[in-house]
Formats: sequence, structure tokens, C-alpha cells
Amino acid sequence: MLTSTYENARHSPASDSPPVGEALRSAMRLFPTGVALLTAGEGAQATAMTINALMSVSLTPPQVLVSVLHTARLHPVLEHTGTFAVHLLAGDQAATAELFSSSEKPSGPALRPFLTAHVLPRVLTSLSCVVQAVYPGGDHSLFLGHVEKVKTEAGAAERQPLIFHRGVLREAGGVGPAGTATGGMTNPAR
Repeated sequence: MLTSTYENARHSPASDSPPVGEALRSAMRLFPTGVALLTAGEGAQATAMTINALMSVSLTPPQVLVSVLHTARLHPVLEHTGTFAVHLLAGDQAATAELFSSSEKPSGPALRPFLTAHVLPRVLTSLSCVVQAVYPGGDHSLFLGHVEKVKTEAGAAERQPLIFHRGVLREAGGVGPAGTATGGMTNPAR
């Protein structure tokens, strides 16, 4: 039986080598993911980064999980503040995603022009979260957040999301059920 406590977390065997990690990176690039901006901290401590390791965990209670590299500038800020926001990027926000994935990403007071009341304008949706738990994940930490507030921009349903696929940021377009050019997504659980 697996447990989800930090102390009892399973660790990768020492035999895992960099070639396996690189093969995993190549394999995961075949799987399209949404792209978001993760923000934490205020004032001089404010920082943000582009993420695609994000998942909805539960609706009751409302929870999401984000994965943050131990050496990321945002990691200690997130540990200290215990709060974060996730901003789901729209297809026309690739430049924002690229900026916040670079070493030149703004932080502290330089981040202020990008945010309005801790919300990045023009995103599809912003989720304000409080950290409930932190789990180890190799060279990352997995932050489980309780979603306190959801702010969806007007017209978000008509806009396409930004996705990361095959190492490229792109606007998702014409995505529909298998075999169709457009339309909604079917629910495989039904």
C-alpha cells in the first residue's frame, strides 16, 4: 500500500540514470499539456514562473497540485508564504509564457505591471490557493493547494488555451472528439 506522507515517499532507485530521464522528457513532449503562470509572494518577494505540471485533484474539496523544481526562485517563496495563484494562459499569451520561463523573468516590484490584484489580466482563469501539503517528487516539490477563489475572465469559453506539445508552445485550435475537426470533448468516464 502506498502512502502519501512526506516521510514515507518512495524514492527512485539509484540505477535511474540521466538517459532514462531524457527519454522520459522526450516521451512526455508527445503529451500535450496546458500552460499556466504560477505566482507567489508580494512586494519584493513576488515571483512567477511558467508551468505545465498542474492538475486538478478534487472538486470536493476543491484542490489543485503544482510541481516546482527545488532550485526555482519561486520554491522558497511558496514554502514561506503558503499561498499561490495559478493563471491559465490563453493561446495568444505565448510571449508571456516564454518570458516567465526565461532567466530574465521579472520578480519583486518588476512583476507588479503584469498583475492586477494578484491576477494576470487576459488569462482564461485564475485560481487563488492555500498550500495544504507538500510532497517530494524527485528534484521537484509537489504543492497541494486548496482553491479559495476562481476568477474566470469574460469570454474565456470562446478563447483557445495555450498548450505545450512536442517542445513548442501553441494555441489549441480545432480540438474536438476523436475523428472530428471541431467540437467539444467527450467524457471517457461515461
